Amino acid sequence: MEERVFAGLVDDLRERLSPLRSQVFPRIMLMELHDERLCGQLLKNHLPASDPIDAPLPALTCRQGMPLEKEPLGDLIGDLLVRDGLLDTYLLASLPPQAAHWRVTVWPFKTMPADPIKALRQLEPDLHLPFTLDEAFLDLQPLAGDPGRMLLAAAPQALVEAWIDVFNIAGAKLERLSPAQSCQFAALRPRLASEPAQRLVVLIDPQPESLRLVLLRAGLPVFERFLGGTSEAQLAELDRCLAFYRRQEPQLRDFSLWLTAPTDLQERLERSVGVPAELLDPDPFPSLVLQGLVSRGEEP
Repeated sequence: MEERVFAGLVDDLRERLSPLRSQVFPRIMLMELHDERLCGQLLKNHLPASDPIDAPLPALTCRQGMPLEKEPLGDLIGDLLVRDGLLDTYLLASLPPQAAHWRVTVWPFKTMPADPIKALRQLEPDLHLPFTLDEAFLDLQPLAGDPGRMLLAAAPQALVEAWIDVFNIAGAKLERLSPAQSCQFAALRPRLASEPAQRLVVLIDPQPESLRLVLLRAGLPVFERFLGGTSEAQLAELDRCLAFYRRQEPQLRDFSLWLTAPTDLQERLERSVGVPAELLDPDPFPSLVLQGLVSRGEEP
């Protein structure tokens, strides 16, 4: 009898301490969103603490980064968190890659403002975005070298607010929602720093129904495009993009080809670029985006 009473007291104490423990020692969950799927990873001491989650999204619930059906998406995320006992975790999530556009900006004055995002909105530079800065959430990362040079990622407010609604439906503790490009770039930054400035890095990011192409030079992104359609159409579009950039930089002779994930098109991509491919290894994380989410989550 005493043993049963004691066991009951211990269980009661654990239940009462659980909320306090989650505040003192918060658990972090990383989540990478795509139009077709999501993947996640529990974090402990800045390292993966469990097997990754990889789940398909219901068909036609997300398109071009916009959640079209909030309730099914919220229910799916909530069910996954409940299933794995992760509902008390703090969530760091990345938007689908199609959700954001990025640009390299240079501050035109000698003194950097205390609030560069506010100052950028006031200046209203023409960044050739499909929406105005007033209609967007902005993310800025300083770039090495010039203190006035920054990497800007912008996503429509309506899209970001729609994803916040999804996570509210899921009952998740959303701590941060970052552009996938910013996270991936954060993970690539050390590798890019060792690349010669005159070399063009051709980054291929295989997606379920497309290839995402990013060209980087001197550590900076200079071009991005999603290559859709059949494999033949994707490769033809890649050749056109590379030919266009070569016309802009006719002296360019040095290339690197990086793949963020394996693809059946590797040999044909190597022929298009003219160099062997290097498969980037984000170990111990499942992807570069999740790896970059960790460092982005440490920023103030």
